[in-house]
Amino acid sequence: MTIKYWILGLLTCVAVNSFAANRPSGWTTICKEGKTCTLASTTNVAFGRSDQFIYKVLNGTFVCSELTFGGRIAGGNNECSINTSATTSSSKSSSTSKSSSSSKSAVTSSSKSSSSSTTTTACKAGTTISGAVDCGNISIGTTCGGQDEGQAPVLTLADGASIKNLRIKAGAAADGIHCKGNCTMENVVWEDVCEDAATMLGGSGKVMNIIGGSASHAEDNVFQHNGIGSTININGFTTYGTIGRFWASCGNCTNNAGPRKLVANNVNITGPVAKPDGTMAYVLRLNSNYGDKATVRNMKIKNYKTGAPQVCVQATGITKAEEQAGAKQTNQGEFWNTASCDISKSDVTAY
Repeated sequence: MTIKYWILGLLTCVAVNSFAANRPSGWTTICKEGKTCTLASTTNVAFGRSDQFIYKVLNGTFVCSELTFGGRIAGGNNECSINTSATTSSSKSSSTSKSSSSSKSAVTSSSKSSSSSTTTTACKAGTTISGAVDCGNISIGTTCGGQDEGQAPVLTLADGASIKNLRIKAGAAADGIHCKGNCTMENVVWEDVCEDAATMLGGSGKVMNIIGGSASHAEDNVFQHNGIGSTININGFTTYGTIGRFWASCGNCTNNAGPRKLVANNVNITGPVAKPDGTMAYVLRLNSNYGDKATVRNMKIKNYKTGAPQVCVQATGITKAEEQAGAKQTNQGEFWNTASCDISKSDVTAY
């Protein structure tokens, strides 16, 4: 009898761990694949399992399915989930602390928290933001120092922070926005990118969400990914003008490692992808030797032709010490449908 209950307990533990893997870390499941979900407010929703997710901003009632999210997650038991970590960290009400008891209460408390956090005073250049903040479409910025990687960010988002409705002034974007952990940027517009639009610094299991918004004229990267073991999720983003790269995993960071993961859906690149110095330009670059992975669906590139620009480039990353010893990050070329570049040619279209 004791053995029987021990085995039952072990199976239960395995089942719980499997269930937890069907949503991003810190997210709450609202319904399973094939079922109908209901949201009380406009919310970023993840669909998938394990490390495979598609993100879409939804509201009201919808079916948790590949058709709704416009992408494919083959096999397994997929779920739809929402991020409530920012709401939990910013709200002191008892209703928020109880929100994890059911998906319905989580959505309701999230809506209330978002509506009560509207402020423009917190969205001040050079500050660190905690909690959920609606910037009310104000414009901020600090002096751009060109491609100097040592310059300060316009804003820093603490772990669990979220901002929305913000504009970063042209000529004043500095090192963009730094994300130190789990964070969300919704409807943020970079009128002109300076060094990078946003940099992910959060570590293992942390997620940076980009919902809507746009960026113009990035000489180098739009999104820089430094945090080892973290993920950047991008949904519904548009670039304008010439960009050097849309996303890049750090190729020469101190104690460099991985994996770093990108999940991008509904991205529109309306200008050329080109480096001002004439070197090879590409949309995405990752380090396959560190286990990096880019999952991309529904990407549109103006005047795109196969190989121009290259979409997903696999590279061999190095550490800062290796670079100082003379090594260089080496590009291996453009890849499709690999463990690192989870993207098919049908996922990229021209317009």
